[in-house]
Amino acid sequence: MSKDSPAREEILAKVRSALKSCPASPASPLPDSARFADRTADVPEKEIDLFLNEIARLSGNTRKIKGSDEFASALEELVKAEGIKTAALTDNPLYRRYCVFDLLARFGVNNIPLNGDQRRLADCDLGITVADAGLPETGTSLLRTTQGEPDFLSLLTRVHLVLLTPEALLADMHQAFVLAKGDRHFVLVSGCSRTADIEKVLTLGVHGPKSFHVWVCS
Repeated sequence: MSKDSPAREEILAKVRSALKSCPASPASPLPDSARFADRTADVPEKEIDLFLNEIARLSGNTRKIKGSDEFASALEELVKAEGIKTAALTDNPLYRRYCVFDLLARFGVNNIPLNGDQRRLADCDLGITVADAGLPETGTSLLRTTQGEPDFLSLLTRVHLVLLTPEALLADMHQAFVLAKGDRHFVLVSGCSRTADIEKVLTLGVHGPKSFHVWVCS
């Protein structure tokens, strides 16, 4: 034991004694500037427009999809425009509604199994996800990665396509956190990564997908 231990213990004892003698301070109320009222959602159509407009402001690509025919046309257009050869996605009921797997095969896109070669998944062209929630105020999509949406689909693929139904739109972040409460992790996506050099030249997609698409499907 160090020879300075008695002196150290004496000092700590005085500190503990002084702390005990201090009266407890009442909790200070939050100032008005620190209080945020919950956001109230507008009518569904305006919420959709706000959501898509915010995504577009961040250089994302957006569409409103109505019906299977319009979905098929939009997917074919995306495959051709982005040069999609491979895609990865989970087995979500929304994909079955629009026959996504059949459409990808028809357009010559090879589906990469999620439990297959990890190197092929890392080089995949298109990752398709279904958002668990959307936040119109910031154009943010919530992907609950521990609830069936692997994070690599939104982080590794060259192109990321998010599908979302109008019912998934939430008024504010509080509701999103309540929805994801208990999840080990989740992903909040608002677009491609944004990086600027010393000359303030903005580059999109240096980290992760280089192209970001969000479709609201009804």
